[in-house]
Amino acid sequence: MEYSAGFTSEGWFQQEIEYVLNQLHKGFSRQEIKSKVIEDNVFLLRSESAISKRFQMVYRRAKTLHPTLFEYYFNGTNSDQKVLLLYSFLKCYRYAYENFYELIVYRYQHKNRDLRVSDLSFYMEEKEQQSEKIANWHTATRKKINSTLLLFYRKSSMIELVDDGYRISTLHVSQALKECAEQQDDLLKALITLKAGG
Repeated sequence: MEYSAGFTSEGWFQQEIEYVLNQLHKGFSRQEIKSKVIEDNVFLLRSESAISKRFQMVYRRAKTLHPTLFEYYFNGTNSDQKVLLLYSFLKCYRYAYENFYELIVYRYQHKNRDLRVSDLSFYMEEKEQQSEKIANWHTATRKKINSTLLLFYRKSSMIELVDDGYRISTLHVSQALKECAEQQDDLLKALITLKAGG
């Protein structure tokens, strides 16, 4: 997977993802779902191009949950839904995926639960040494990437606001989703435990 700054326009998009998941579960194709979304303006956007752009992001993320994790999403707890929405985001974007493992999991495993905006900036500076693509990202893009990451970490309840920044904490999910993660999915397991590897 290549590095991409494309997730600067990503959002939580829970309702949109639920709609697409439902349509996929009913057996509709990508094109059929897209046509419905555009015709009925399901996403409540002003232009067809905006709807198409949003649909592309939402469909891509929904496909990471369908069909394997579909049941866990719709039959699980609110916390299960949150962790799966974060999971869908991390599965789609290499930079976000690496940021989760190399910043959040690393800090948590080393008993450092504090996270500041500056930590995200320092992390990006390290990554630009490894990738020319990241080194060429514009300053405004860098800020937007960091704010998008914070949005996803906050919405999933992985971080909570404290006086001088954020506090990292594990996610509370159902036993069923924990067992699924243990058996089938290393990323999902890492999201729940904040531990990498065995």
